[in-house]
Amino acid sequence: MPIDNDLYNTGIVDVSHRYSKMYVVRPQFFITLITLLRNAAMKSLKYKAELSLIKNQNIDITTFENDVNNWKTGWLSSITFAGKKHVEAVEQINKAIKDLEKVRDALTLSDKHLLAAENKMDDLTIKRLTRGNPTMIAKFAEVTNTKK
Repeated sequence: MPIDNDLYNTGIVDVSHRYSKMYVVRPQFFITLITLLRNAAMKSLKYKAELSLIKNQNIDITTFENDVNNWKTGWLSSITFAGKKHVEAVEQINKAIKDLEKVRDALTLSDKHLLAAENKMDDLTIKRLTRGNPTMIAKFAEVTNTKK
């Protein structure tokens, strides 16, 4: 570039209006441009790392929220199932109590019948069996006379 050119001592010149992403640099400013690019890249890398960290934190928060929601759903279904089983168990106990009460009533009635049978057995005598039966009275009298 000639010395009398306006861009000669200007430093770094942006000519992107003619060529996209192009800069004109004198050799003495070349290291400065490289340093600027390096610093910009380092800042960009720093921002990318921060962005990645924030994304990971958001993913961690989302994962935590999903885990909590999954736990709540599982816990709720377990509680619901346990409640249903509890009600079912109470119903089965009530049914068993009713069945046992029926058995108790049947046994009580059986005891009454056995007591009535025992009372009838105690009332059983030869005189009662032969009352109104002249043939049997005669037979028992015969047996009694032969024993004497």
